Amino acid sequence: MQKVWSIWIGVLFIMLFSCKKDKTISEVSEPSQSVYLSIAYKVDNEFLVTNHFNYKTQAGYNYSVTNLVYYLSQISLIKSDGSNILLKKFQYVDATVSETNHLILENVPEGNYLGIAFNIGLDSLQNRSDMLPATPENINMQWPEPMGGGYHFLRLEGHYKDSLGTFGYAMHLGTNACLIPIKINKRIVVSADGLTSVNLIMNINEWFRNPYIFDFNTDGNYIMGNLAAMKKIALNGTDVFNF
Repeated sequence: MQKVWSIWIGVLFIMLFSCKKDKTISEVSEPSQSVYLSIAYKVDNEFLVTNHFNYKTQAGYNYSVTNLVYYLSQISLIKSDGSNILLKKFQYVDATVSETNHLILENVPEGNYLGIAFNIGLDSLQNRSDMLPATPENINMQWPEPMGGGYHFLRLEGHYKDSLGTFGYAMHLGTNACLIPIKINKRIVVSADGLTSVNLIMNINEWFRNPYIFDFNTDGNYIMGNLAAMKKIALNGTDVFNF
């Protein structure tokens, strides 16, 4: 009799162990895929060409773009319940450097998403001096300590023309007050059927026209430290992306 009980106890132990093991494997094997994120640049219907005076602001100035660098942060997909799933904490982007405009976001749970959300700039936890890795790009983006420290969120630079001649401009954004939250509602499906692509387009003209028509001569052509002008550009920035 004792031998029979020993056999039954052994069988029960194996069954319990097997069930527990199966449950653990199921919990950690949620299907996931990769999402390809790309960024392109247009000025209304034309693709951006740097160093060309081909473009006109809403205020009437012909202008060129010589430099466009910025940070994206808290890159997330919007779930069906309205919550976000974080995919990448931050990304340095240079409009003229291809590899910074093409990202593979891995381990994204399969499902139907309502859209994408991110910031132009860094949130208050990231926007602290020396918080980011000391790469040449991050060092070059540091915001001066006397002006609050942290990092530039955006550096959009070039030249413009008016009746008096040609002048430079530099739309530099920084400080936590100028963080730009972006939310684009467009269905994104992540499945095993194929690589999911999210192709963002930045329209440069939007920085200068909506909701504020930005005037280089009255609002300022070098705005770093001019909080009123920086806030105008930051508010205009909420509509610069679409896909």
